[in-house]
Amino acid sequence: MLQVPPSHKTYFMDLPLARLHILETGRGAPLIMVPATISELENWLPLAQFMGQWFHVYFFELPGHGQSEPLREPFSSQSVAQLIEQLADRLGFRRFSLMGFSFGGILAMQTFKRLSPRIDRVVFIAPCLDHRALPFSSFRLSVLYKFNRFLSDPKIQEYFCDLIHNEFTVSLVVRLLQKLGHLENTKPLRKKLLHTAPSTISVLNAQIHEILTAEFEVTPVKHQTPCYFAMSVYDPLLRFDITLNVVYNHFENVKSVPLFYPFHQPPGAFTYDELNRNFYKTVDDFMGLSV
Repeated sequence: MLQVPPSHKTYFMDLPLARLHILETGRGAPLIMVPATISELENWLPLAQFMGQWFHVYFFELPGHGQSEPLREPFSSQSVAQLIEQLADRLGFRRFSLMGFSFGGILAMQTFKRLSPRIDRVVFIAPCLDHRALPFSSFRLSVLYKFNRFLSDPKIQEYFCDLIHNEFTVSLVVRLLQKLGHLENTKPLRKKLLHTAPSTISVLNAQIHEILTAEFEVTPVKHQTPCYFAMSVYDPLLRFDITLNVVYNHFENVKSVPLFYPFHQPPGAFTYDELNRNFYKTVDDFMGLSV
């Protein structure tokens, strides 16, 4: 266990589908960390450095988020999987591992389905993998579907941007989103919405659609790729039992780590020391599994 976090650097990389803002840290076999919604480099640095004890880690801000440019085609998990393939090819990785948290679970699974022969290991942290794991009533789901369709109109997106960029109305929007989607930890969300670019709204709308419809075809034979799965049994946004079942339906070799946090996303990012204290042993055990 490294007492001092590994050094890191950030830079931009131009790829055919988008220009990405990238964080790089650690040493070892390559790991591409797939971001969640509205993820920025500084929020993920401790986790990237923690994983950098075993891997040479690459994390990027999603196209249309942070300082990454929007995709040069409509946003979809399939297009992000293609983008990750371009990133791995540009970096010269014949093989690499994947890690995804929350919405990043959809992106990591989509990438795995596209590139499974090249993937050494998969790490899922509280992943969104199937719409049936959403703990919402049929009425709430119906409202979310309608809101998602409503927000798909470019003119509505412009109006929505005006609302979230206003100090007075952004709080109303946050309360609405919290009511509709059981969102937690809304203070950081309010701060981010105030500075969210119009292009990001379109991406967020596409992401909501994918969350509401996510479902991956199960292959006749389970994948032998080692898979690490960690999630709270009390997760308020996704059902633990359904999500774990999805993972076991796809992967034969699973290291499952049930957690007992009362949240989906920590109120504040775990520090490097906290991650070492709480997760080092389970990740190190996972690394002992044969590929």
